[in-house]
Amino acid sequence: MGPERRLHGLPAPTSMRPGPAIRAICRAIGIVVTLAGLRAEDGRDVLREISQRADNKMRHVAELIVEWARTGHLASAIRHKLERGMATRATLRPEPG
Repeated sequence: MGPERRLHGLPAPTSMRPGPAIRAICRAIGIVVTLAGLRAEDGRDVLREISQRADNKMRHVAELIVEWARTGHLASAIRHKLERGMATRATLRPEPG
């Protein structure tokens, strides 16, 4: 077996195409990274924290965020956790230079 490949810190599936759960998580990380100007690792951490605080699987939280990007609708409890997580990570990020 070769070295384990990783995508945004998540183990990559054995096939060349990631499964629906990994795709949703990667898309949600991209959304969080774009909105908050974070690194991919920080975006993943935001999703993980929301998942833990909301007591939902990370895949489900990711699907909600991806759907929010499409429709503009997100449950207020998840939105609040997302905004707080992004703001916290953005303030912890070191200044460039």
